[in-house]
Amino acid sequence: MNYDIDTPEGMDNAVRWTQATFATIKDGGKWVIPRSNTIVTIDHANKTAYVVTGDAPEFNVDRVINAMGWEVVRLSK
Repeated sequence: MNYDIDTPEGMDNAVRWTQATFATIKDGGKWVIPRSNTIVTIDHANKTAYVVTGDAPEFNVDRVINAMGWEVVRLSK
């Protein structure tokens, strides 16, 4: 499956995968991305993802979350 978010098909696949992931997380719950030490806190009611990133920011995560129609708020560590 294509997850290259620089292509329409890849972005669509990434959005669907992320939507399915968010659907398993309760409001206020967290999604942790170990490779970058990124923590995403989910606010379903406001369609907002609060993102704290470690040493290697995951800006592609922002792109996919924004493509879902959600807002990304970057917080400092």
